[in-house]
Amino acid sequence: MFYVDPLYILFSLPALILSIVASLLLRYWNHKYINTPASTNLTGLEAVQKAAINYNLNVSLTQAKDYLGDHYNPADKTLALSREVAQRPTIASIAVATHELGHAQQHQTNNILLSLRSFIVPVVNIGTTFGYILIIFGIILSLTNLAWAGIVLFSFSTFFSLLTLPIEIDASRRAINMINELRLLNPMEIGGAKKVLIAASLTYVAAAVASLANLAYFVFQVRGFSNRD
Repeated sequence: MFYVDPLYILFSLPALILSIVASLLLRYWNHKYINTPASTNLTGLEAVQKAAINYNLNVSLTQAKDYLGDHYNPADKTLALSREVAQRPTIASIAVATHELGHAQQHQTNNILLSLRSFIVPVVNIGTTFGYILIIFGIILSLTNLAWAGIVLFSFSTFFSLLTLPIEIDASRRAINMINELRLLNPMEIGGAKKVLIAASLTYVAAAVASLANLAYFVFQVRGFSNRD
């Protein structure tokens, strides 16, 4: 029979509620403003091209495979836009596209937080997988030090999630600045763009809270296990 620790549910519940709210807001506002035409009649792709030239940003453009899969890859300076964002002249398209270009601007100006996040990615990938394994086996085999080693490894993913928040918020701030400075949207449309970006930011907040909740739960469990020893 499948068993879920009630204590884990208690730790995870706030993150779960926030995640649901963030997801609903993102889908609602993105759906609304991806269907709201921009008065400038610029597509997301055209907005990016115009801003990239104005700010002298060297990026390669490509198509993202998934809806809402828009992203910037600092490793090869590639900005991927989904078909909806690239081809549609709407408020959400311009908001999302310039947000990703904000990451390119961060990269070009050597943003220290973005550089740090890129640097720790290999450790995070290893820590997320092996952290769980070491914690579980540490508890099962009564090896406290092994469990704490797993906690340390897993904490890198939490640090990564927390580090992502200011990076995403700054990229949204840069996006709004681009939109205002280059008049990519009418001033009356800026509010819609902000709603889309705020909803997207909330998903990162939810992810950070979830990671913190998991880390707190594991620490609580391992501390209890250590005290029993």
